[in-house]
Order: sequence, then C-alpha cells, then structure tokens
Amino acid sequence: MDFSDILVRVLFLVSLSLVGLFMGRVKGVEPRDISSLLVYFISPAVIFVSVFEAPLGNDYSSFLVGAFILCTVVSLVALFLGRLFWHDGTSYLFAFSGGTGNTGYFGLPIAISLFDERGAAIAVFIILGVNLYEFTVGYFLASRGKGTVKDSLKKILGIPTVYVFAFALFLRWLDVDLNDSLVSSMTGFKGAYSVLGMLVIGVTLSKVKSLEFDFKYISLSLFWKFFVWPVIGCIIVFALPIDFSHIEKSVILLMCSVPMAGNVVIISNDLGVHPEKAATAVMASTLLAIFSVPIVIAYL
Repeated sequence: MDFSDILVRVLFLVSLSLVGLFMGRVKGVEPRDISSLLVYFISPAVIFVSVFEAPLGNDYSSFLVGAFILCTVVSLVALFLGRLFWHDGTSYLFAFSGGTGNTGYFGLPIAISLFDERGAAIAVFIILGVNLYEFTVGYFLASRGKGTVKDSLKKILGIPTVYVFAFALFLRWLDVDLNDSLVSSMTGFKGAYSVLGMLVIGVTLSKVKSLEFDFKYISLSLFWKFFVWPVIGCIIVFALPIDFSHIEKSVILLMCSVPMAGNVVIISNDLGVHPEKAATAVMASTLLAIFSVPIVIAYL
C-alpha cells in the first residue's frame, strides 16, 4: 500500500467527519444519539462477529490480553501526568484517550490490506483488547470526570460490550457454529461502526458555539499519540526479550501509530465529559495521520 492509497483512506474518513459537521449544523443531528447507538448496539455487534470470525489456534489471545494490559497501564500513567496539568474532568479524559487509539476503523482496514490472514487475525485480537479497555477501564476513567467511583462502576455495568464478548467466547468454547449467512450479514456492522464513528466527530464539532481550542489538551494529546505510543511500540518489538516474528512486529508497530480513537468522542458524548475537546483533538490527530502512518508503513 503506497502513500496515495493511505491518503485516500484518510481523506475519506475526514470527509465523513465533514459530512457530520454539515448534518449537525444544518439538519440538527445530535451527537449523543449516534454515540448511544454505537456504544449500546453497534460496538457490541462488532465485537461479537469479530470473535466468531477470528481463526482458532496460534494463541492469538496473548495479543488481546497484552493490548488490554498495555492500554490500562499507559492510561494510568497518562492520568498521573494529566493531574499535573488539570484539576477537573479533563485529566480523566486525557487518561482515557491516552490509553487507546483508532485501531478499529482506521488501523484494521490498513492491516487487512498489508498483511495475510495471520497478520489480520493478530490485528483483530489487538483491537478486541483495545475495545475491552475502552469499554471497561477507559469508560470508568472517562466517567470519573463527571461522577463518583460508585457512579462510574454503575455505568460500566450498564455497558453491554463485555457481556457480549464473554458470551461470544463461551459460544466459541462450546464449538457452536452460527449460520454463515447470519455471520456474513453481521459483518455489515463493521462498516456502520466506521462510518458512524467518524460522522459523530463532525456532528460533535458542529455543536461548538465558538472555536476556542484547548491548546494544552490538544498539544499534549497529539504528543502522547504520535511520540509516546510509537516509542512504546518500538520498545515492545525491539527491546523486550520476546521473539516476535516480522509480521507480529509490523502489526504491533502499525497499531501503535494510528491516530486518536473515535471512541474517545463517542464515549465522551455518551457521558457528557468534554466532547468538544475530544472531537477537536481526534480530528487533529486524524489529519496528522495523513503523514505519520505512511512513514511508519514505509518501514514495516
């Protein structure tokens, strides 16, 4: 995949956000409605079908567990740093966004184009680990920006993603075969997730009454995503005493180089925690990815 291919993909994603901006301004579309649809219906469906489509064997689960643990640790470090700069809910938003990336509807299409079935499977399980972080630890951190620990735990228990993931694993363990037509039909949720995820960024920006950017939040978020995370990826594949194959190294580096996650906007909208800041930072990081991701891919 060359630079022009990556550019077309990124520009397409950005154009979806611009459509969302138009729909929010002209048609009065509300971002929270789309976010709720993604959190409570489409995201669980994507998780369910991804578990069933993933190939068995090769111990892919280690990538899922590793991604979840890494995202959690990085988010806690980001929370410590965020509290040095902010004394409100922004520190929790920074912690949540600092622990994740747009591995799903940005990283996965690129991984499928670049790698074989094994590489794509590794990417899927990394994404599952990232999604589990987003809807458990990440959701808890984000909700702490607007509530008590008890309130945050209650909100997590109301998120269906973890239950759906556990149910899908249970069915795989029982060796239950779903109807091929059903699984094939459910893959359409992946496209819906990608499209609506980018649309909601634009819709959220459309509700900003004045373009007052939080320079500190945006600059630190971009530094964290485009410097800290790539460094972490390099440490994992080159410094740790783990004998990764070339394709494993490539997938890990790609997933550590994607822009900020669209779920940051989705969940901040669902919780009402600084969604405008989240949308602005995610849009800025997506634009920067036009240049950063092709550079990374050139070295894979």
